Amino acid sequence: MQSFLLTERGSPEVFRGGKTADVLFLGQDPTIVSARHIPVVLDLANHKGRLYKYMFGTVCGGLNITKNRVLAWNLVNRYFTDKPRKLAARAEVASDLGRRFPQLDGRNGDWTTVRFLYYYFSEFGQQELEYIVSKYSPKALISLGEPVFRVLRHAYALPQGVTIPDNLVDFCCEHVFTIDIDDVRLVWLALPHQPTGDRSPHYKTLLAEKLPVIGPQLMAELTRDPTIS
Repeated sequence: MQSFLLTERGSPEVFRGGKTADVLFLGQDPTIVSARHIPVVLDLANHKGRLYKYMFGTVCGGLNITKNRVLAWNLVNRYFTDKPRKLAARAEVASDLGRRFPQLDGRNGDWTTVRFLYYYFSEFGQQELEYIVSKYSPKALISLGEPVFRVLRHAYALPQGVTIPDNLVDFCCEHVFTIDIDDVRLVWLALPHQPTGDRSPHYKTLLAEKLPVIGPQLMAELTRDPTIS
């Protein structure tokens, strides 16, 4: 497949809130409409940005997670020539990806974007994510957005048909979702990304209701002795 990477722009650096960072937030990619370079993953160096406010206000505030516990990376930590959704929608790209990944399909959602991201994740994103997990040893993963959630479920052979609302409800019922990355088991909470989390009345209500309930459960998992089954 034709490469849509802007290799000359490099990639944002990992965000690490402190030496005790053990909650890994995973975004999608750093591509934005403008040519502005984002020096740190999820634009977290921009304290006035929407993502910063969503991460540390809505999400971390709701879960009662302090900034020093936050680590952040992207599923595909490279700039694309355009937003993945638009690139994946091109007829020739969609056709190629459909032939490559026929297993990535479902009744609901934007599966063309999922296939596009899966391609690049399998090319280098997975190796980079596993390096981050190996280096920093987080105990929990919080993925942002449905495409990231779906790519990870397929890449790590996890049960399909689970949605972000399902994950939120299960977590509240103490049914903890986990993922093994590079032989490290992480508690996994799936959340909507900032545009959806901020603008969707459904998700705004859901997050306001569920995150304060999930917070203590997540903290219990973070402090659990791994030697005790």
